[in-house]
Amino acid sequence: MLKTGINFNNFGYDYSDGDIMRCIRDAGFDSFFTGSLDRAQTEFFRENAEKLGLVYESVHAPFHGINCMWEEGEKGDEYVKRLCEVADICRLFDIGYFTLHCMNVPQFNNVNEGVAQWSELGLERFRKVLYHAGECGVKACFENVEFPQFEMKRLIDAFRAEDHGALGFTWDVGHEHCYPAPCFDVMDCFGDLIVGTHIHDNFAQSDKDLITWNDDTHILPFDGTIDFRKVAKKLKSRGYNGTLTLETFRKTDVLPWYRDITIEKYLAMAHERAERIAALIEEDI
Repeated sequence: MLKTGINFNNFGYDYSDGDIMRCIRDAGFDSFFTGSLDRAQTEFFRENAEKLGLVYESVHAPFHGINCMWEEGEKGDEYVKRLCEVADICRLFDIGYFTLHCMNVPQFNNVNEGVAQWSELGLERFRKVLYHAGECGVKACFENVEFPQFEMKRLIDAFRAEDHGALGFTWDVGHEHCYPAPCFDVMDCFGDLIVGTHIHDNFAQSDKDLITWNDDTHILPFDGTIDFRKVAKKLKSRGYNGTLTLETFRKTDVLPWYRDITIEKYLAMAHERAERIAALIEEDI
């Protein structure tokens, strides 16, 4: 059966980082990922992961304000440095890949066009990040967010043509469900590059004319409306043998019954859901 992982966070409980890591291990997970941390913080997680027999598999790079990568000015140049520093951290602590966004939209957007203005400057900046990741021996994995049929597709097509060995893809299952792109299948387009997953659930796009991150609820798989049999079928069709990594948060405002469960119960449920998806992949579907 495929290995399972989860995003590291406190899940809304008052536990130390070390105790949460032990809970993740005791629930049965094989690995975890974190956000972008400094060297000392990353070293702490790396050392504790080794003690617990967990794999520190990936890092989620910064993404707030990332549209500046496409725009003139020092902010975009500074963002390149930040992303390259993530690659440096991954190299230093033997973390295999990092996930990054190529753009983000405002909280509300109902325009079915690319939100960030495409520019050759942006292409060159992301190219620098990709080259640096290659020099560090790690994968830079673009994640599908809002409107993947525009900037993301154009960017990946350009880097595919250049045959960048560091280019990868993280399939965010929840994003595809609540940020649908008409007549565009994310895995059909990027699945050949898949390195990792961000698996979670939600209730899809609540307003057909509105894209909003409020729909991106990151609840446990099978608690929303995603058809995980279809998810499993797509992963199986691509021969995916990497980790089934969840990216979940205990959203008690979305599902109030999450309030009354312990961290041990929550993580046990999360692991059971990941294994259920793994079992679907192994089925003859």
